[in-house]
Amino acid sequence: MSLVLGLDVTARAVRGAFLRTTLRGSTMERYAEAPLSQSTDEDGHAHALRSAVADLLEETTRPPDQVIASLAGDRASLRMIDLPAGVAKKVGDVLPGELEAVLPFNISEAVLDHQIVARDGVSIQVLAVASPRENVANRLRELQEAGVDPRQLAVGAACFEGLGPLLPETLQDRTILVIDIGPDTTDFCVLQDGNAVFARTLSGGLDQVETGQRGLLSASLQRTLASYRATHDQEPALILLCGETAPLEGARKWLTEQLGLECGVVPLPEATGADPETRPTFARAAALAARAIDRKKRLDLRQGEFASRVAAGELRRQLRLVGICFAAVVLAFGVSLLARYRVASAEHERLSETLATVSADLLGDETTSAMRARELLTGGPAKTDPLPRFDAYDVLEAISESIPTEIQHDTRRLVIEIDDEGDQGRFEIQGTVNSIAERDQIVEAFEDHRCFQEIDKGPTSTTADARKNYKLVVSIECTEARPRDQEDG
Repeated sequence: MSLVLGLDVTARAVRGAFLRTTLRGSTMERYAEAPLSQSTDEDGHAHALRSAVADLLEETTRPPDQVIASLAGDRASLRMIDLPAGVAKKVGDVLPGELEAVLPFNISEAVLDHQIVARDGVSIQVLAVASPRENVANRLRELQEAGVDPRQLAVGAACFEGLGPLLPETLQDRTILVIDIGPDTTDFCVLQDGNAVFARTLSGGLDQVETGQRGLLSASLQRTLASYRATHDQEPALILLCGETAPLEGARKWLTEQLGLECGVVPLPEATGADPETRPTFARAAALAARAIDRKKRLDLRQGEFASRVAAGELRRQLRLVGICFAAVVLAFGVSLLARYRVASAEHERLSETLATVSADLLGDETTSAMRARELLTGGPAKTDPLPRFDAYDVLEAISESIPTEIQHDTRRLVIEIDDEGDQGRFEIQGTVNSIAERDQIVEAFEDHRCFQEIDKGPTSTTADARKNYKLVVSIECTEARPRDQEDG
């Protein structure tokens, strides 16, 4: 069981979503919000953030096991890139070259990450992020000074992909546009079946609305939607508004008018700390927390020198256990191999002894080599074959093959007499069939065999269930029979 805090820090408030995860699923435990007092100097802002985070953590009964936060979208560059399918496993190697010409900062001084959002047999579509190291370092230092060290650092509008595992019934098999109009930026994310396929952070937000510049924000949203439509076939079916404007019905109507799509709010799970009206303001925090539900690769700026020390520390603490488990697996594998080897070795010895006995008795040369036995079996002269030309086993096989399979035949007595050379002999068979006609079918089949000559039909009798008992005496002459080694070859 793990308690995960999704931490959303805005210019006006700090919001948190506490998600409890278990092997069987996850439960949203609590939403919490702490106002962030405004300060013009850096020290004052750091103090205000530290106080707000402390107030937030007091809302839960125990400290979270991990914290997931984000970097504002205007502090990074999110871009969609099309690449050949053949480089799917080497995207990290080719990404710097693809981004270098389009970034407003030096690629060598940036933190990069990517995730593949779509693919076909020819190409892959990659959502890539690049942010100056300074921005990532400042964000992490700011959060650490406030008392939290995030395990992951998501970025901008791509954060909302975390809604996929949190709201599977709402997002499954649908294309949804998620919009968060913040104080001075607007996040625009398109989710297909819960996966982010397009994400951008736009300049302007509530500041433009409050200063009567809605037209600028409207034009920016329309251009962004047109950009999405130009590169994707799936048309968004719905807008889900979240953030501080979500509770405002006027904001939802305005978005519907500007973009021509029905607008609702993100339907977050119920939990203490928020009512139905204010719950959508926690969408980013909830999406961040939900990144812990599955292990899907998502954008994370904690790369390289900024990799989470907590995760590395936990791995080091578990190295002994990992080593013991690995040794146990290797030992079990070794024992299994040894057991299999002993069984195979014993079976080989048994088969070798059998081959030696059979080759000595039948081929006149004792050998334990399968290749030598095959040579003796296929290459020996026919005149040295010690077996009779047509023995009792051959007679029994001929009788079995001659009796038609559609006849219900019961053998009551069978006597076979044949000389040592396999040239001549006789056999007597007494059996039960359904009719005299079936007895005659058997006689005809015997007559067709090259070694069965004279056939003496004996008396017949009727059984209690109206079947026919019969008796046949058949003479055997097989002087022209081929040697056994030629027949088998």
